[in-house]
This record gives sequence, structure tokens and C-alpha cells, in this order.
Amino acid sequence: RNRHKYGQEMSYVTDWSDDLWRGYLRDYHRIVEETDVQVGRIMEALRESGLEEETLVVFTSDHGEGMAAHHWVVKLMLYENPVTVPLVFRWPGVIEAGRVDRTHLASGVDLLPTICDFAGVPVDPQVTGVSLRPVIERPDLPGQPFVVTELDPNPDEPAKTGRMVRTDRFKYMVFSHGRRPEMLFDLDSDPGEMHNLVSKPEFADELRRHRQLLKEWQTATNDTFRAERNAL
Repeated sequence: RNRHKYGQEMSYVTDWSDDLWRGYLRDYHRIVEETDVQVGRIMEALRESGLEEETLVVFTSDHGEGMAAHHWVVKLMLYENPVTVPLVFRWPGVIEAGRVDRTHLASGVDLLPTICDFAGVPVDPQVTGVSLRPVIERPDLPGQPFVVTELDPNPDEPAKTGRMVRTDRFKYMVFSHGRRPEMLFDLDSDPGEMHNLVSKPEFADELRRHRQLLKEWQTATNDTFRAERNAL
């Protein structure tokens, strides 16, 4: 949170007043509004060129923004605000318009296989992601049981890193360094991620389950991440 090199933005906000936080949120939403204008220009160009009905449009982002939750700005953390990004698919006559899906899990690594699936192009079997086309066309189908996000907050210190496992209800985070390197949140009852459940006996089974999911994912993807010894 207080590093002064890569990700130093956090060190700028330690003494911000409520009004400064409000100003930051105002400016962020203004930038989003301008982005919307530019997307509109692209969509208008598709209409004018006669390509609207033949084009799959995908709108997404590489990461989210702290948005003042936990007094956080920019990315470099695995809270919901930085890791949650928009994912919009639009193809008139092919994809149902106006439907919002808050049930199925998705990751940025799913973009390539999804676009290839719609284009009828085979995907290399080494690709980690899965096509989202089945759940886009059939929202009643079950999706993937979990997704994993990687955090590498400092290019000069590659050993300092973290991982997140997100299931339908819970989120598990674990870091390579720190006195308390694990976090477990029940996003149904605690969407603000304010209560770490790692030390709660009643959630021990969920903690073990998410640890195991991460281990399986690491094996499948040759991920060499190592957590603190007292974490796993």
C-alpha cells in the first residue's frame, strides 16, 4: 500500500479528505463518460459502413480501479474493484441484446477462445481459457466453477506476487509475503470484503477447498507461485 516506486499512487492518498475522495470519483466517472463517447464513434462507423450486422464487438478492460473502496486507487490489489472489469459482447441477430449475466464467471484469458469460437477458428490446446460462447447463447448452462487472477505488483521484485481464486460465492487471496498472507471473503454476505474469514473455524472447509483449487490450477498451468509457508 505504501510503496514509493511501482504503484506509488497509493502513497499520494494517505491524507486525503472526504472531498478529495469525492473529487477523484467524479474525475474517474468523467473519464468513463468520455470513453463512452469514443465507443459511440466506433459503433457509428460500423453502422455507416454497413458492417454492424457482420461484426462481433467486444468491450472489456485489462483491470479495474480501486474506486476508493478500502481507500484504494488504481490496481495492484485483488479486491473486487480492481479485478472486476466490464465484459460486453454485441452482435446483432446473434447475441441477445440487453441481457446482463451476473452468474457465470469469466476471465480475460477466456477472450481468445471465445472470439475464435464465434469465428470458427480452432484454438491451440495449450490456451488456458475457455470459450464463453456456450453460456452467452445458453445462459441456463453451468459455467466454469472458478477463475484465477495473478498479481505481480513490482517488476523489480518478481518474487513478490499473489493469486486469487474466485468461485460463485467466495474469494480466496494468498500472497508470497506478509504476516497474514491469506484472505477469504464471503461475497454474498460481505460484498465490501471487510471480514477476512481465514481464521474462522466454520469456514475451514471452504479455505481448504480454495487452497486445493489453486494448487490444481498451478499444476495445470505450470504456475510456480509460492506462498508464505504459514499460508499453505
